[in-house]
Amino acid sequence: MTSAVPPPAVARILLLCAGLLNAALTVLVAAPLPRLPLLVLVAGAITSWGLVLLPPGLLGLAAAACAGRRHPWCAGLAALASFAALVYGVMPYAAAYGAAERAGQQLALARYFDGVNYAKVPDRTRTLTYARVGAVRGAHPERGQKLRLDLWALPKRAAVRRPAVVWVHGGGWNKGHRSQTPEWNRWFNARGWSVFDVDYRLAPRATQLGQIGDVKCAVGWVRRHARVYGIDPGRLLLAGSSAGGNLALAAAYTQGDSRVPASCPVRDSSVAGVISLYGPTDMGRLIAGTALRGDPVMPRLMGGSAATAPARYRLGSPARLVRGDVPPTLLLHGSADRAVPVAQARELARRLKEAGAPATYIELPWADHCFDVNWGGWGSQIARAATKRFLGSLDRSPYPRKGPA
Repeated sequence: MTSAVPPPAVARILLLCAGLLNAALTVLVAAPLPRLPLLVLVAGAITSWGLVLLPPGLLGLAAAACAGRRHPWCAGLAALASFAALVYGVMPYAAAYGAAERAGQQLALARYFDGVNYAKVPDRTRTLTYARVGAVRGAHPERGQKLRLDLWALPKRAAVRRPAVVWVHGGGWNKGHRSQTPEWNRWFNARGWSVFDVDYRLAPRATQLGQIGDVKCAVGWVRRHARVYGIDPGRLLLAGSSAGGNLALAAAYTQGDSRVPASCPVRDSSVAGVISLYGPTDMGRLIAGTALRGDPVMPRLMGGSAATAPARYRLGSPARLVRGDVPPTLLLHGSADRAVPVAQARELARRLKEAGAPATYIELPWADHCFDVNWGGWGSQIARAATKRFLGSLDRSPYPRKGPA
């Protein structure tokens, strides 16, 4: 009769493979983001779908338990790595469950694999041009660069004015595109909000202040065409993720500031509220304290260093633009964000509170940057519930839409 027990060498190799797999998964989740783009994508995917750590972790523990007596050292290493993987698979759920319970909501395990909130290209069936900005060389310098948006507007109805969101995509200020996170657009639509998902000029061809101007241009365009699309300009919201969150906050907080003008002629770029998902709030500290410090795009984006262009850094840093009359703000940030440290959001939340500005800060436990790519993940579920409450609060807000500051 053939024995079911593998040869010792094979057993040791299997145990080491199980241990190395679980160790690698744990490192990708827990360690600082790697510099290699492919590993960044893998690390982000594993972090966003943390439950994928459970099967290899359980298998590793089972293998270590079965072979522990014959191969104690290999089994011990496999067990240690597998246990670490299980911790990083289970703890995010435990922490998120507690946070959700305190907020009076429930997490839905069945929705964890709802899908991916990411689109590789814009939805060109919805695309239109909202402005031409800047000058180009040639026979027609007045044309400039086209700025486009994807229109997720709900059908116009007589005597009905809908609230609307101007959504600003992320991408490190130098990449990304409109309709990059389409599930948010569908989610807003399902709740009666039209969405205008906008592009802006990217670095290094544009500076951050120019990008903020593009966002103001988009808001002004939506306000100017409110009647065309059945929009209530008094319930116009700015929202964005990552770099887009930074631009949305800065555009909302510098309304009326002549140092940061709209990049196209607009009458009014004010909004009734602003939402930032893991957006940077202090550009000087972000660049000095992260891998961006060595990025050659950053000085061009900011128009110089923090020492040579301090005013530009201040105007692009929402935490340094706080006043008591800024629009109502919702900040959503993961406590384990490895790209934009959570201290950025905490600092802005603290300053808003001290200024008496209307603001809500939701810190998502164990959530990393771009947590909402997993549309059914724990962070995404909490973020959507918080956003729903925020939208409801705007209708009851004692802070009316602001005019020029």
